[in-house]
Amino acid sequence: MSDTARLFIAVKIAPSRPLRKIVARLGMLGRIVKPIDADNLHLTLKFLGETELALTPQISQCVEAAAAEHESFSMQLVGLGAFPHVRRPSVVWVGLQGAEPLVEIASELERLLQPLGFEQERRAFHPHVTVARIRSKPPRELATVLETEQSTEFGSADVTSVELYQSELRSAGPRYTVLSKVEFAGG
Repeated sequence: MSDTARLFIAVKIAPSRPLRKIVARLGMLGRIVKPIDADNLHLTLKFLGETELALTPQISQCVEAAAAEHESFSMQLVGLGAFPHVRRPSVVWVGLQGAEPLVEIASELERLLQPLGFEQERRAFHPHVTVARIRSKPPRELATVLETEQSTEFGSADVTSVELYQSELRSAGPRYTVLSKVEFAGG
């Protein structure tokens, strides 16, 4: 058994019906577009990478401290976009409105995790939900989907907790295991 695991801190996103529909639609664009399993949708607050499992209790304490002052809330899932650019996408995402508390938590996590040896992100945190990954040159139909869905409302998501996950990469897709969970007040 390994002493390390691939870890990340995230908020689980329960897929609304419109969100499930867009993920399914993306899945029909061919093998190059790899949709995320609707049951694995989440918003990553901090990717930790390969991490010593002995640090899990300390990481969990950081998550608890970062989330301590926050209450449950709801955010809107709005618009489809792509990173790094819609003409050369590697990731397709759904945007969020009302996710300001998660921006605060992500910032606090950066500060709290640094003493444990985790480097701070160089890029600004932009809350989003990854719904598909692009393996190589995207099909032309993807540009059409991105354009027609750039302002679409995909429902809302209730945010009630933050979780520390272990990610196991497998050929059938990643398997996520919750290692710890911090509930928000009213969650």
